[in-house]
Amino acid sequence: MKNKIIDNVLFIFFATVYVVYSILIPLYKPDLFTIKTDVIELTIPYGMSAKNIAERIKDAGIVKDSDLLIKWMVRLKIDRKLQPGKYKLHKSYELSVAHELRSAKPEIEQFMVIPGTKYETLVKIFIQKKADLFTKEILDNNNFPKEIRLWLPQDARGRVAFLLPETYIINPGSDLAKQFIRKASRLWFERIGRDVSVTITKKELNEIATLASIVEGEAKVSEERPILAGIFMNRISEHMKLQSCATVIYSWDIQGIKKTRLTYKDLEINSPYNTYKNHGFPPGPLCIPSMESWLSALNPQNTEYLFFFATANGTHVFSKTYNEHIAKQNQILNVK
Repeated sequence: MKNKIIDNVLFIFFATVYVVYSILIPLYKPDLFTIKTDVIELTIPYGMSAKNIAERIKDAGIVKDSDLLIKWMVRLKIDRKLQPGKYKLHKSYELSVAHELRSAKPEIEQFMVIPGTKYETLVKIFIQKKADLFTKEILDNNNFPKEIRLWLPQDARGRVAFLLPETYIINPGSDLAKQFIRKASRLWFERIGRDVSVTITKKELNEIATLASIVEGEAKVSEERPILAGIFMNRISEHMKLQSCATVIYSWDIQGIKKTRLTYKDLEINSPYNTYKNHGFPPGPLCIPSMESWLSALNPQNTEYLFFFATANGTHVFSKTYNEHIAKQNQILNVK
């Protein structure tokens, strides 16, 4: 009888030890007996299922059994909570890696787009292994909200106006350009596109987009944007050339020549974007306009102004007639 009691006590003791060491400690203190070795960097893209994540972790050599890893992920209730991004995980047992995933904070990338950013700049930013990924993605209509696809121009350069300047959080990976275009075009639709009349034509909206980009290049003061937009529309109505210095600067820019100050000779550049030589709007937008420039182009201020020039502090002086324009230049700029 005494031996039986001892045997039962020993059984309970060893069973308890087994449960503690085999189940409770691995579950609640998974790193206690785990020797962490190599740190392996891994990117989890947006939209990947927990099963695919486990398989990707296995393929990276972090664990040996993806099925066991997914079981622990479910047990720890992280199978539906993992955020996309770049992870640094230790090569270890499945339970240890699952715990590491639960506490890990993925690295993300912030991409800031400022108003006035040009198509050529975006191509350079997203180029990978000499491949122009940006042009490929911006020509894919599926990367834009379905509500605006009928408005989009055919050329890649013209589509940048339908991206809104902002700071975007982008998950590391090979699809950075796609992520950016989808986020930036969706934001454009939410802040601007929703209020655009459904009766507007593709040609009309693309001319407005071009006007917005010209205003972006000319304006330094927000309050002047609607006035400048109105002046350019007045010139169109009067069959005048737009004569925007921003279009001349862009004409030189796409030839690889940067201009900050223009001479009269610079105005003679042979380019379809040069509005000193060509009537009407240029072929398409010059850059990504700000929200303010877009709203100004959609709602130009109604004035009788036809002329303007910039002062030293970046503001503009407006005039109704050419004679008034010259007189103000002589007075303010002391031009003889």
